[in-house]
Amino acid sequence: MPAEQTELWRLVAASIRDGLGDVPKAGPFSLLFDADSDNVWRNYAVPDHGAVPTPADVAALVAAFAERRRRPRLEYVPAAAPAAEAVLVAAGFTVEGRPPLMACRPGDLRPSAVDGITTDLLTDDADLLELADVQGVAYGGTEPAGPADVARMRRLLGRGGVVVGARDSGSGAIVGGGICGAPVDGISELAAVAVAEPYRRRGIAGAVVAALATASHAGGARLVWLEPAGEREAAIYARAGFTTDGEKLWISLPGAGPRGGALEFDHGAGGA
Repeated sequence: MPAEQTELWRLVAASIRDGLGDVPKAGPFSLLFDADSDNVWRNYAVPDHGAVPTPADVAALVAAFAERRRRPRLEYVPAAAPAAEAVLVAAGFTVEGRPPLMACRPGDLRPSAVDGITTDLLTDDADLLELADVQGVAYGGTEPAGPADVARMRRLLGRGGVVVGARDSGSGAIVGGGICGAPVDGISELAAVAVAEPYRRRGIAGAVVAALATASHAGGARLVWLEPAGEREAAIYARAGFTTDGEKLWISLPGAGPRGGALEFDHGAGGA
């Protein structure tokens, strides 16, 4: 088996680092903030590769999040910075989850079709807004989608990402969908898969995942990865052709800042 297939976590960690761009820093932590949303899934930190943070570094991280009224939170590949977790825990951070890293390469996918449903690449603002509404409801949001959500997807598309919608063939309504980020060094992240409640448990999430990965591969990604929110979501992705190698870490400071609402860019499969 090629070494690439046994070290997915290295590829993912490298793509995350390379894709950060010009963001604020607090010691060895890169800080990602969304000016339009305090959602915890859009505001988090990533430690540098091999980082050995000090308590002062963690205090600076917490202060940076507090200044922006955001909850101190990190999402990263723990194997890439194994010393960071103990320092964070000592500072009061708690582990939210350790989702597996799953990935597929061209040729791995098992496309599926669902009667009465088509999967389309979305570029129209009205379709993007409709999908954002489905995602918001699926992930527990309390506010309808708006211009900021469309602008966020437009930025994703402008960078070379992909948005796929599942459309009811009869009504034309968007009833599900998801996104893939632009490839970074040939690696692309798949996220935000959601299905409207009346359409769940029909295989739509699997069809969306296959369509997203296919489009991303066609756009130059040699590997598409994701992090499922739970065992059921992992099973959906496995049926589509994704395999597991490694894990991510979600860790945050309890009781500090907002907890977030609609997980538009969450890593699970909302209501799949």
